[in-house]
Amino acid sequence: MLFRQVGQIHFQRSALTGFAIVLALASVNLWAAVGALFASAVALATAYLARLPREARVDGLYGFNAALTGAGLLSFFAPGPLLFAYLALVSVASTFVSARWTAWGRLPPLTLQFVLAMWLALAIESAFGQRISPPGCEDSWTSVICNVGQVTFISGLRPGLVVLFAFAWHDKEEAFWLAAGAAVAWMASDALDLFAPGLAAGEQLVGLAVNAALIGQGLTVFGRRPGVRLAGILLSVPVCLALAAAGVKYFTLPFILVTWAMLLSSAPRVAAPPAAREAA
Repeated sequence: MLFRQVGQIHFQRSALTGFAIVLALASVNLWAAVGALFASAVALATAYLARLPREARVDGLYGFNAALTGAGLLSFFAPGPLLFAYLALVSVASTFVSARWTAWGRLPPLTLQFVLAMWLALAIESAFGQRISPPGCEDSWTSVICNVGQVTFISGLRPGLVVLFAFAWHDKEEAFWLAAGAAVAWMASDALDLFAPGLAAGEQLVGLAVNAALIGQGLTVFGRRPGVRLAGILLSVPVCLALAAAGVKYFTLPFILVTWAMLLSSAPRVAAPPAAREAA
């Protein structure tokens, strides 16, 4: 269940996927992998002690935001006691928020708790000491694979391939649309840099690709038709650029907003499985 929570960052009820993410992350930033596992363990312990519903707990639905926050915080900040204390508090709070949200069930929580936790961390960053910059991806075809890994702060071609193969092992269609979202974002950023250089889309490549990739995968999980998936991917580009122009450090906020909008405005092609309806 510890690794399954990590896998649910990508909608996958799979300990193998979670293990692949942690392994790839450790090859890039060992502390980020430690942060993801620490947060996942705190969330899992919280769910057990609070006796939250077993099915959702086993599916890993209560801890994926905590795991992603752990990877994010240790990618932006050097490790320290205050940082891990903050991560523990966030992981406990996120578990209860996820439980309440899952019971509500109108819309999936996605990665909202992660975004809020990262915003708060940036607001009080002076308390955490040294700030570091997570590695990005080159602007080439390899960025498609690299940016698939960037969802969980993994950089590099080979680590990206590891996680992409793990996703494909679990579900080939999800893996295809995850990569398709990253590919569309890469092509869109290059086109915008050529025809509208003032938008500085290339500088937002990681943000564009991460959000487009998650939207492609998420709308697949929720059973939306390919046209809806593509529309969501394309819509994410102006949303990312608008938030960046407004000075918002958006993380996965465009993914959340666009996915919610597409879910509310479209009907599923087929019913999504119960775990997917509640997943990240």
